[in-house]
Amino acid sequence: MKRILPASAALFLVSFLVACNEAPKTETAVTPVPAASAAPPIILSLTPPGTKEKTSYNLQADGGSAFSVTGTGFAIGSTVTANGQKLQTAFGNPTWLTAKMPAELYAKAGAVAIKVINADGKESISSDFKVDPK
Repeated sequence: MKRILPASAALFLVSFLVACNEAPKTETAVTPVPAASAAPPIILSLTPPGTKEKTSYNLQADGGSAFSVTGTGFAIGSTVTANGQKLQTAFGNPTWLTAKMPAELYAKAGAVAIKVINADGKESISSDFKVDPK
């Protein structure tokens, strides 16, 4: 249980400490600042995970296609790349990004290597966006 000193006792204590050349000690609250993550971003899934060649998906207002990336460690300023090409990327939160995919990247069957690169240069391992034949 805490005891609260009357004002006169508190004044006496401060006067006594000053007379003894001791300053009263005060506690300062310190708010921890989170350290920058040492871990690179991690891709857990792509939505959609792929498409058929020459087939638009998740159609946008401008006629382009877009997909989302779910994972961990994404930061404001993260960029999604497809086969090394930087894509227009929108940050949702540290576990979710969206990106627009140019049609030339899904024009032929195969795999498109998707990566996330944070502003600090840390990169995810690539994940394949599958482009199936028609």
